[in-house]
Amino acid sequence: MTRTRAHASRALVRLCTLLVVLLAAALAGAGLASAGSGAPEMSLTSMDSEVLKGVPTAEEMAAAQTNLHDWLMTQIPTGVVGRPITVSLTKAEKRELAGLQNNDGNGPAVIGRTKTLGRAIRFSQLDGAMRAGSSRRVRGGIFQAMPDGGFVWAAAFRSVDAGAVRLHITHMDLPSDADLFLFTSDGQAFGPYSKKGPNDDGDFWTNTTFGSDTILLLRHYGPDGAADLKHSGFKVEELGHIGPRFTPVAVEQAFCSFNAPCIENASCHNGTPADSAKSAVALMQWVSGAFINTCTGTLLNDTVSTSQIPYFLTAHHCISASKDASNLQTYFQFSLACGSTNCPAQTNPGGIQRLGSTIKATGTTGDFTLLQLNQTPPSGSTFMGWNNTPIANTNNAQLYRISHPAWAPQAYSDGVVNTSAPTCTSWPRGERIYSRGVTGGTEGGSSGSAVLNASGQVVGQLSGACGTNTGNACDNTNNATVDGAFAAYYASVQPFLAPTSCVPVAEVCNDGIDNDCDNQTDCADSDCTGSPSCGSSCSPLGSACTTNSDCCSNKCKGPAGGKTCH
Repeated sequence: MTRTRAHASRALVRLCTLLVVLLAAALAGAGLASAGSGAPEMSLTSMDSEVLKGVPTAEEMAAAQTNLHDWLMTQIPTGVVGRPITVSLTKAEKRELAGLQNNDGNGPAVIGRTKTLGRAIRFSQLDGAMRAGSSRRVRGGIFQAMPDGGFVWAAAFRSVDAGAVRLHITHMDLPSDADLFLFTSDGQAFGPYSKKGPNDDGDFWTNTTFGSDTILLLRHYGPDGAADLKHSGFKVEELGHIGPRFTPVAVEQAFCSFNAPCIENASCHNGTPADSAKSAVALMQWVSGAFINTCTGTLLNDTVSTSQIPYFLTAHHCISASKDASNLQTYFQFSLACGSTNCPAQTNPGGIQRLGSTIKATGTTGDFTLLQLNQTPPSGSTFMGWNNTPIANTNNAQLYRISHPAWAPQAYSDGVVNTSAPTCTSWPRGERIYSRGVTGGTEGGSSGSAVLNASGQVVGQLSGACGTNTGNACDNTNNATVDGAFAAYYASVQPFLAPTSCVPVAEVCNDGIDNDCDNQTDCADSDCTGSPSCGSSCSPLGSACTTNSDCCSNKCKGPAGGKTCH
């Protein structure tokens, strides 16, 4: 018997910045282990799904990225793109990566690896003495003084034959009037990464850009550029290279040609208990050690009525370390229209990227990890309901799943609990749910995907397969699908999903939720007096200003005659 685990001008920036602040505010209202008044005790057995409210839509996020990219293209110094800092995998590294990509063994699916750069970015007093418009090469990039008294530094990076890249930034320490951005010439744009970065420790992995080339740009907005040079620096420690194997392919059989023949497009399966999961499931990508990995995860609802916390369920064998969780990137709404004749490149999963997470609970019993995402998913995302009633010994109980096999778009599968399937060592029935597939299947990248009951409630998440032919993802006769049972580890996640007391958090003035537990919501709450969402006379981010008091943020910065709310 063998087993496998299925695998794992600044005004143009203002819209993006405002959306980032709104997302941060939404998380602030939900960011602690808060609870709802009168929440059920441990005897609770189920929770219904809930749709995310009060955050920017996917369309608004895309528009913000477009605006950001347009502005960044006006800021980049001439000559940056044509002289990239270039790295490439050695033959040995390519062989190692190809072997891991083709390996259907235990653990999450491997999709790339890292290359050390170790390039420290620091500036000299000479840079601060430059006239506006003049430029010179600094640490592989180009430094240019700007008319507003600030400066810009940008460098291009290329990983030969890569389908996508990420950068590992360390030792980042920026003044409050400087931001770091990552973008490409073809329209991708991310940031701003400010001060000490999203983890507030100067150490983080950027978002992913698709293609072999990416651009890193530091913009200081003035007027104190020369004085702030000594406070502006970071190190590009590593580059993450996602492999050349992942290229656009045609649709073959039921789904993409790089998938097993039994994998089926989720968009072609509607009217099932898994429908709502399509808005809850996300493809996962993270860096661990020298390799880049992928799994699947799902948003979970909690009993708290005063906030919407982005709890996210996946497998322990996918992520169980804080350093991995912190650089997690999730891709929501990555699907392929039914009837499509071309699958997207695996290095371009599309969807909405969200960056970072923290571990709330994890364990090998039931192979689970409960994360809290650092950024809110797009509007309309679903927090899935769940049920802690044991199902592992309920023969023929129906099960349903949405997953991202092999970093592909959403796939659909279903099956039934099979209580006579032989078990694998250390995966006892009860702690694990054994089932036989009926429709579709799972493979590398599907690990961690939630399994749902006939009511569309989460009852576990994918560990892998157990049987005598686990190298064949489509053999449902000799292999059983194995999920960690939600019922087995419910006590570990209950403090987050069904807390028993109310802990108020800061009121968010535009989410329709009573965040601070005072029975007053949004603009009806006195805490929202003066908020831009409630008709405040103060100016929002990006607006023209002359003094700090003009801005709702109380920060008016920039050159004389051109200050904006920061």
